[in-house]
Amino acid sequence: MPAARADRQRRRRSGMPLVPAGGGDHPAIFFFLTGVFQGPTRNEFRASLEDPFYEPHDRLLIKLGNRIAGHVHVTHRVMQFGPVQIPAAGIGHLAVLPECRGAGHGSHLLAAAENHMVRSGALIGLLRTSIPHFFRRTGWAMCGRHDYSRADARAVLSGLLDRGLAKHRRRRLQIRPWRRWEQAALVRIYNQNIKATYGRLERTEAYWQWLVRRQAYDQIYVALDGPDLLELEEVNTRIVGYAVTRGEKIIEVLADPDHRRAAAELLARCCGDAIEHDRHGIVLHGPKSGSLHKVFRAAGGQNYHRESDCGEVYMARLLEPLKLLRHLEGQFRRRADEAGLARPLELGLLVEGKKYCVQVNSQNVRVVSRRLGRSYLQMNVADFTRLVLGQLDWKCASAAGLVKASTALSLQAARVLFPRLPLWRPPLDDLQA
Repeated sequence: MPAARADRQRRRRSGMPLVPAGGGDHPAIFFFLTGVFQGPTRNEFRASLEDPFYEPHDRLLIKLGNRIAGHVHVTHRVMQFGPVQIPAAGIGHLAVLPECRGAGHGSHLLAAAENHMVRSGALIGLLRTSIPHFFRRTGWAMCGRHDYSRADARAVLSGLLDRGLAKHRRRRLQIRPWRRWEQAALVRIYNQNIKATYGRLERTEAYWQWLVRRQAYDQIYVALDGPDLLELEEVNTRIVGYAVTRGEKIIEVLADPDHRRAAAELLARCCGDAIEHDRHGIVLHGPKSGSLHKVFRAAGGQNYHRESDCGEVYMARLLEPLKLLRHLEGQFRRRADEAGLARPLELGLLVEGKKYCVQVNSQNVRVVSRRLGRSYLQMNVADFTRLVLGQLDWKCASAAGLVKASTALSLQAARVLFPRLPLWRPPLDDLQA
């Protein structure tokens, strides 16, 4: 029976070809998406076409005659992963017309999107979804958490004043709205903070211009260390921090490493704005290790570090596992050096029949396939994905028997080579206009 059903689905799909979109398909795609999702808005759709990495063929379509029956959009990004950058790709607006569902078209679109990602050179697939069960079937794993804090704006501002973070300093910073010609400062501050982080995306100048044009925010504030000069040639005033807000949410706040206090003063300004607009609460997005989260907790607020938020989860897929492991060989060597692992050492990984081996010797680290060695770990694809991306909960995985170690050495080496990492994705990159 299952074979007969699969055969029927193949026959139905054969009459509905999957093709890359062209520029002339954009109006039809917009009407298709608004019909299925009741969005995006016209401005958001236009913004997606202006993405500096976008090409029309990054949208894959299933057509029923001249009518669009299915759609998926692949985006191209570069993700920071500690000292290295990893080519990544995202999936958005995967949909099939209601009357065409149940024939495997969604799975067909997903498989085609994954192949498109691989051909583009991506090593990791990223997405945010409310239907994780659909993506799990092809190897996607829930990976990453939503980190934010919520508190009363007046309580946060009072806490900042009591701590002296926004008061009682000899030289206060100037906080004001950002001006268009100051984009280079945003690029500089972001780049100063991205090194050695996990999960942030590379933002080129063209990408920053696109983010600004999208208007997915309400306000950008900057902190200036010096007088607020109005001339374009502001050579004596240096921007040392910025904050991006949307409603009661502080979407992103970053400061120059030499002016960490700027983040607190920007937070104070955002709290003042919230109070002025009669908003009782304020929300701060940022990695859970961020120091400003402590201010929210001290103000009687709550810190959230959750897998699902409003029904949505982050997911990831290792598109080219062997290439990705080889891309991380330098990190494996650094971790082994810092932990003083005895060498030579081999750590095998058995992932649903596929074999990988991390070989550590006195000179270098090498990753090979189709080999395990005596010390290895056995796991499923989802836990392998979390392992590589530093999101595996070792205690829970071991207790539940999800990760099986052939030797005590394999477990010890794996904890060193694949430690827990602070993976976090800024919401600014995904906000809808």
